[in-house]
Amino acid sequence: MRTLLASLIVAATALAPAYGQDEKKDKADAPKGDLAKIQGKWKAMVGPEKDIPIVLEVKGNKTTLVVTFQGEERTLKGELTIDEKKTPKEWTSKLEGPDGQELPENKAIYKLDDKGDTLTLCSAGPGNDRPSEFKAGEGGPPMLTDFTRVKDEKKEEKKEDKKDDK
Repeated sequence: MRTLLASLIVAATALAPAYGQDEKKDKADAPKGDLAKIQGKWKAMVGPEKDIPIVLEVKGNKTTLVVTFQGEERTLKGELTIDEKKTPKEWTSKLEGPDGQELPENKAIYKLDDKGDTLTLCSAGPGNDRPSEFKAGEGGPPMLTDFTRVKDEKKEEKKEDKKDDK
């Protein structure tokens, strides 16, 4: 069981960077390109049975990743660097584990669908070489994870209210 949890945390480190960009920063410091497109919350299900929820939040170049395993939440925070000019596009995260320990750099590749609602990450895990293709390993790394954007509930409620008014 500890091995599975450790594996999930290792896999999650590929998917997460840390939290919070100061909102008062100049617009010149605002994320651009794909980094701007991935801002917000994303969710995915991982594990052998795809029954372990993870939530990734990206703010600026900081991320928070929350993994819920057997009812226990584990939070990883760190920084994200992406290179959208490479083929495939590169995602590199430097994270701290739940106990504040610095984890090895996690190199991944990513793609974002045309609508910007699905983010696919492929990672071999912290300290390993970056994968060159979007392909999951047999029973282990590389890990292929599809994240779905979490819609802003308040915006969705307003849209529903407008539909009901018609």
